[in-house]
Amino acid sequence: MLDLVRSVPSSKDPIDCRMVAHDLWPRRFLERREELPVTMPAMVYWPRNDDEVAAVVLQARVDRRPIVPFGAGSGVCAGVSPGSRSWVVDLKRLDRIVELDPDRRTVTVEAGIIGDRLEEFLNSRGFTLGHFPSSIYCSTVGGWVATRSAGQLSSRYGKIEDMTLAVWGVDGRGERIHAAVDDMATGPGLVQMLVGSEGALCLITRMKLRISPLATHRFVRGVSFPTLQQGLAAMRNVMASGQSPSVLRLYDPLDSALAGNHPTSSEPLRVHAGGLAQARVEDSGPGEHDEPTLFDSLVRRVEELAIFSRPRATRAVVGELLGRPGIANSLLDRFDGKPRLVVGIEGDADDLARRGPRLLDMLKGQGATDLGDGPGEKWLRHRHRVSYRMSRAFAVGGWVDTCEVACGWDEVAPLYTAVREALRDTAVVLCHFSHAYHDGCSLYFTFAGGGTAGNGPRSALSRYDLCWERALTTVRRHGAVVAHHHGVGRSKVKGLRHSAGNKALLQALKRTLDPDLILNPGVLGLGAGAT
Repeated sequence: MLDLVRSVPSSKDPIDCRMVAHDLWPRRFLERREELPVTMPAMVYWPRNDDEVAAVVLQARVDRRPIVPFGAGSGVCAGVSPGSRSWVVDLKRLDRIVELDPDRRTVTVEAGIIGDRLEEFLNSRGFTLGHFPSSIYCSTVGGWVATRSAGQLSSRYGKIEDMTLAVWGVDGRGERIHAAVDDMATGPGLVQMLVGSEGALCLITRMKLRISPLATHRFVRGVSFPTLQQGLAAMRNVMASGQSPSVLRLYDPLDSALAGNHPTSSEPLRVHAGGLAQARVEDSGPGEHDEPTLFDSLVRRVEELAIFSRPRATRAVVGELLGRPGIANSLLDRFDGKPRLVVGIEGDADDLARRGPRLLDMLKGQGATDLGDGPGEKWLRHRHRVSYRMSRAFAVGGWVDTCEVACGWDEVAPLYTAVREALRDTAVVLCHFSHAYHDGCSLYFTFAGGGTAGNGPRSALSRYDLCWERALTTVRRHGAVVAHHHGVGRSKVKGLRHSAGNKALLQALKRTLDPDLILNPGVLGLGAGAT
């Protein structure tokens, strides 16, 4: 087996190693902007099958080298952060669709396949995975499973752990590992331990997933509410009613205001051909007619208020303005936005013709104002576009990051208020509420800030770190889950809360499957802190 490692495609070339040196953790972009040095791995491997993955791990055990798995590099939590002695195992060549079983409604795929490619394959055969993260064009299915990803339609189809029926991989001993929900030797317990393990317990190489038939039609609508509390109550009631919405997304007043005004509507209710759970129904790449970013909207507000006598000079100072978030928040407080809810259900035409009006009547009974199809169809067209827009803030000296947490319904509003107050003098904070379930939902915060160059207390790096420290402290104080669907990586480790028993169990499992502690050390707080 050790001889096999010599035949595994690999490279020490600086360009190849640079391409896998980190993921899309926003702090890394601040470091690059400050021209801080990049820590490069010692080697990158591109295994083509499980035997080659095992060979690399076995050789790494001999050499005592940390192993860092890499999919497409779209993670945002420092899950990929190799040290100078690390070997990166890039799994993108394991990209086959192994088996589609239409009778049992399952598909088996290798870990390196890009999500959009899998969804297109399934759609062409009348099925969907129902998993649509914003990164679907540039993330791997193995990465989804490793981080317990959630797609935008999780309220109906579930998160990736709800779809995962079996996992194959190679553990830290270099041995094959397999767990399946219908295997008496492992059962669903081991499957759920491997899902979300972020490369700390094994390198996931293959998985079997549950799939669903494609819906033929959709009903989407936008409504607004006088208050955020009414909007949250309406979300909770929709989930309790058994409506099973595919989309249920509530935007807070600021996020709704930045999206622009949308008139009330008396247009007839329409059922559209085509479901929500299908690939390429959106126009989500970067385009000339993108809706405004937070940065664009802040520029507009500053110009509307005539803060500066030369409007064209405004953009030159907005980056600095974001470095003074107290002032920026005061400006943004003057936006008059009403919380906006996008709701969408799927099914056949006759079914939706009955369910759609009942759903809208239910929302109106909660105080909603009908905005028509427009907000829902606009969301569908742009549903993955946010990933292409964040770079504008970095280009002008600011920074943007997102934090997705989850809690029970009773704690949603208090947690939202507490996070905003904790960060008011640190960052501009927006939030939308999505991934709704019967017992709670996810709060998806967007943080935007700025700062000076360097490492001083007013620097962008210092303000970024302070923002996350305050956010995680607040989330922990409210007992919320610190990672709903991006994973924990290394960036959120300080926010984890484990009981002594649970931590001991995780450490014991780590030592059993990875006795040399070489698999992605530091993620989830397991193993050595640095690689």
